[in-house]
Amino acid sequence: MQVKASLANLMRVAHTLDVVSIVNADQSVREALTDVVFSAGYVPEPFESADGFLKSGRRLITSCLIADMQSSVMSGLELFHHLIASGGAIPTVLLTDHSQDDVRRVLQAGLQFLGKPFERSELLACVRSQITNRNYSL
Repeated sequence: MQVKASLANLMRVAHTLDVVSIVNADQSVREALTDVVFSAGYVPEPFESADGFLKSGRRLITSCLIADMQSSVMSGLELFHHLIASGGAIPTVLLTDHSQDDVRRVLQAGLQFLGKPFERSELLACVRSQITNRNYSL
């Protein structure tokens, strides 16, 4: 009986945790972002590519998506637009190196971005804001 109660409590806690999916091709960056997200109490779900994220089925439980604009196959902005087109928009933090082309594309789409390099606290503030407000872009 007590085992069932413990399992029920564990399930209740699991459903209250926010999952932050991270899409970044650079393994060291992906691992660093995973550590930051985990240290803030979120559940990180790292992916090497947008395709990997889309095929994983994890988008349904993702509270916030962190995606890099410089991906070679599908950029963070392209991933965001794909999610909107499929009816599954997710609050998103786009990371960019401030290239003029990236900035122009993000602004044309009416989105905001977090420029690299950034402080841990800046990233977490963005993630918190997206999850709290359930906005679909940052």
